[in-house]
Amino acid sequence: MRILLVNTYHFAGGGDSTYTFNLYKLLMSNGHIVVMFAMIQDHNSNDPNADLFVSNVDYKVLINSKNLLTGLKVISRSIYSLEAKKKFGKLLKRVNPDIIHLNNIHHHITPSIIFEAKKQKIPVVWTLHDYKLLCPNTHFLIDKEDKICEACKPNKYFQAMIRRCKKGSFLASTVVTLEGYVHRLLRVKELIDCFISPGSFLKKKLIEYGFKENKIRHIPYFIPDNYFSLSLENENYFLYIGKISKIKGLAILIEAARLNPQCNVFIAGDGDKEVKENILSKMPANVKYLGPQNREKVQELIAESIAVILPSLWYENQPFCILEAFAKGKPVIASKLGGMIELVGDNERGLLIPPGDPKALAEAMEWIIQNPAKTKALGKNAYEYVRKEHTPEKHYNEIMKVYEEVLE
Repeated sequence: MRILLVNTYHFAGGGDSTYTFNLYKLLMSNGHIVVMFAMIQDHNSNDPNADLFVSNVDYKVLINSKNLLTGLKVISRSIYSLEAKKKFGKLLKRVNPDIIHLNNIHHHITPSIIFEAKKQKIPVVWTLHDYKLLCPNTHFLIDKEDKICEACKPNKYFQAMIRRCKKGSFLASTVVTLEGYVHRLLRVKELIDCFISPGSFLKKKLIEYGFKENKIRHIPYFIPDNYFSLSLENENYFLYIGKISKIKGLAILIEAARLNPQCNVFIAGDGDKEVKENILSKMPANVKYLGPQNREKVQELIAESIAVILPSLWYENQPFCILEAFAKGKPVIASKLGGMIELVGDNERGLLIPPGDPKALAEAMEWIIQNPAKTKALGKNAYEYVRKEHTPEKHYNEIMKVYEEVLE
């Protein structure tokens, strides 16, 4: 089978690109021909079809310009990219795929490419990594308040503009409001043959917001075989891995560490410079920022930690850091929100805490330290769970069922 994978970022980064590259390797190892389409960036992985990738655009620079011309450029490029559609059409003729598998395409590639796919009568499946098709601001948060908001339900995208949910900016919020209405008028979701939801929480939200249940498949992410390694010993530190971002609840983690000076906390990851300076400048002595780390070092850090912490303030879909922790036999302390609940379970594979509550997080960290035997039991449960539910073999079989179904 010839499969075309689409994702904006063509380098190891967030959950969407991690999944896309993992899926690429999985499909290739099973004898399929796999082609990729993405956006041009300096640190992209090499690709034989990079000449047809969509050109790079830095929205932060454009928005800071604050003039009519750049405003129109932001709107035209982020909502319906004619350049992406044209280049994608050329790629389709070059590689003649049997099926197209979309991942994260909003803002840079845009759903414009779906129309080219349907023009050439190629089935399209779409793995959703966030809530963009439901929420103009992607993560059901008002940025300046870090507060969960579902005022746009259903299809009331104007609420995003009224509440200035995108970065507290009227312009940015207006753009995402327009995006929501344009994609609804173009009936984008009706053009997709099947949506794939990694988390059951996301699937429930899609149905709640009017998506047809028979067009959604729940297929969890998978962990590559070489990530699995049970490690029940530790070096006496808690670990946060991921993007340095307000919505990840890092300020909560730092305050919890301040309340618990005997707990050592390591933070590994990268993010916006301003956010990093703001959050990390407030670290107490028992918190250490390690900066961005490569995949091998991340695996080592997880294996030597007591537990991984994810105090997110938004409805995480299915965070890779939780699955990676489980694959090393490490329990996770996470916020009782979204897809984190189904992964951690009812204190089966870690501890769930109220979101935005540093005292509750500090108490959970203290419990982990005071109960080493129970902590190891949670870690073993986590390892057994991920070994059963998130294997490459299981994921491949479920993906192939979807491919075969839409090809029929």
